[in-house]
Amino acid sequence: MTRKLIDEYELWGLKLNATKTKYMAIGDTSRDIKLEDGKGTVSHVSENIYLEVRITKDGNHEPEFNDRINKGRAALSKLNSILWDCDVTPKTKTHIYHAVVKSTITYAAETWCLKAKMEQN
Repeated sequence: MTRKLIDEYELWGLKLNATKTKYMAIGDTSRDIKLEDGKGTVSHVSENIYLEVRITKDGNHEPEFNDRINKGRAALSKLNSILWDCDVTPKTKTHIYHAVVKSTITYAAETWCLKAKMEQN
């Protein structure tokens, strides 16, 4: 299997960097994959961040959910000077909130599987 992967990479002029490459398999036992011809070892990981979304081996979305809430809080704190400014209309503040804070919190939310405990937060 790894030989086929390396051959496909080489067709496109790419090289597999075994020190940077990691893999994750959901529900699989953790074991490293040794590449053929002594080209190194691909390590197994239990969680990975892809497109700023944390994916865990067991499918638990709670860490990602908590990260999104914290990122939303950080965005809100950076906007405090605008949101408390009397010269900015409430309508503009609402648009800024929806565009920056709400979109930050709900990024990739369609992939979350919420539990009752998480909905209460």
